Amino acid sequence: MTPRLALIALMTLPLAACEGVDLPGLRTSAPQAEGHKGPPGVSPLEQPIETGAEARPVSTAEPSTYNTAAFSARGNEPFWAVDVAGGTAIYKTPDNQKGRPIRVNRLVFAQGVEYVGVHAGRPFALNVRAAECRDGMSGQDFPFTARLTVSGRTETGCASAATAEVAQAVAATRAPAPAAPRQATAARRPAA
Repeated sequence: MTPRLALIALMTLPLAACEGVDLPGLRTSAPQAEGHKGPPGVSPLEQPIETGAEARPVSTAEPSTYNTAAFSARGNEPFWAVDVAGGTAIYKTPDNQKGRPIRVNRLVFAQGVEYVGVHAGRPFALNVRAAECRDGMSGQDFPFTARLTVSGRTETGCASAATAEVAQAVAATRAPAPAAPRQATAARRPAA
């Protein structure tokens, strides 16, 4: 290889590394298209992001539970009741008929909604699904099924949309913030 060819080969290497970089005097006439900014509009499992196709709406929420803002749920043996609206749930048992307010977050999923919070330092969750339910004791029909998880136990029951009065009373109740987890204290050993 001649020295002249070697010099040309060495000069092309830095230029190859600059591919895609705008160098002065070497601008392309057409601007490049900008890529997508922000999070994807739909799950990549439901529609590939890279296609560039127009986003199509994807139904991910069950409409009757999604459009219901407040619920009243109850179960039998053991008896329990939960009224929930906004960020508050009122949990009632035969021992506490007035109820205890619990701060909750509403989560929407494909089959219904779930309200999640903390009760006595343990997870509290009311799951409401759009499936008809019949109360085994009263024989009354309800439009939704309910599953309550509290104090490590899961109970089943039925639910319906809360009346306007109940929803307003629950939403007006201010639930306390959950207590911070307790720090484990190291056991002190007596000095030797």
